[in-house]
Amino acid sequence: MRSSAGSGVSLLSSHRNNLISAFLFVAFFVIFSLVSRGFFSGEMTNVILLTGAELGTITIGLTLLMISGEIDLSVASVFVFSDYIVMALTGIGVPLLASALIALCFGVAAGLLNGFLTLRFRIPSFVVTLGMLIFWRSAVAGLTNGESMSYTGPTSSPLLTVLGGQVGVLPAQFLWFLGFAVVGIVVLQYTRFGNHVFATGGNREIARALGVNTNRIKMLCFVICALLASFVGVTYMTRSSYLDPIVATGMEFEAVAASVIGGTLLVGGSGSLFAAAVCAFLLKEIQIGAGAYGVKTEFYQLVVGILLVLAATFNNFMTRRVFRS
Repeated sequence: MRSSAGSGVSLLSSHRNNLISAFLFVAFFVIFSLVSRGFFSGEMTNVILLTGAELGTITIGLTLLMISGEIDLSVASVFVFSDYIVMALTGIGVPLLASALIALCFGVAAGLLNGFLTLRFRIPSFVVTLGMLIFWRSAVAGLTNGESMSYTGPTSSPLLTVLGGQVGVLPAQFLWFLGFAVVGIVVLQYTRFGNHVFATGGNREIARALGVNTNRIKMLCFVICALLASFVGVTYMTRSSYLDPIVATGMEFEAVAASVIGGTLLVGGSGSLFAAAVCAFLLKEIQIGAGAYGVKTEFYQLVVGILLVLAATFNNFMTRRVFRS
């Protein structure tokens, strides 16, 4: 159902960016392993897997939405507010499972709200979700009086193990991420829904003419994006006993950067969940590697900015080439 030009862009960028992303990840891993003795340790690898899984899970949902032609800048705020919901409810005696389910329902509602405002009133999703970013983050700050809050729920529970335990040497969050990634890649590449996502982002009018309910596709993508962000918020609670209102500040831009560096077009219609997910781990690898080597945080932000601009420029160049051919 994709146009021939759009299909060419998608197939070309998918294979190319998968290889480039994997190469960059391996290259930076080798570099940091050589310059810092502690980088290759099991503890450091576990941190990369854990933080990379959190950013990677959010990036999967955001990339799916961006391929459909929209964007969500509120994912980090949804993540934080979901964490707050679990902590607040368990603090007044609500069972952990019920608290987690309520937080996930909030994620669905946040996605529906973003989609409704964007599609019903034709407001750019950038503007809608930027507003929601501020709203949910401010709501957490207001409800906590700007102070951190501690988790007072059960410290031993099968649910805590499932969401945030260790499976051998792997953190549970990483296994959840792998599950989401595999399902996402299969759905996007091999199902009618995935084909409709590409078609909607590639050319919405042509997709409509071919019978695709583009509003429904975009709405589903908004919900999936926010739901995955909410899930990360729930699992974050399992590794942190307190919540600071400013936690994950800027994480939404990291997710956008990972998606774009992985080859996703900002205009929609092309992208790879595999490449975007690998780039999420790449960014965390750079952040942690720079810290292990004693480099200031600004180095990480500098590298992310450079990679983002280079990736966007390269993707724009390749897209124009394909459409001219």
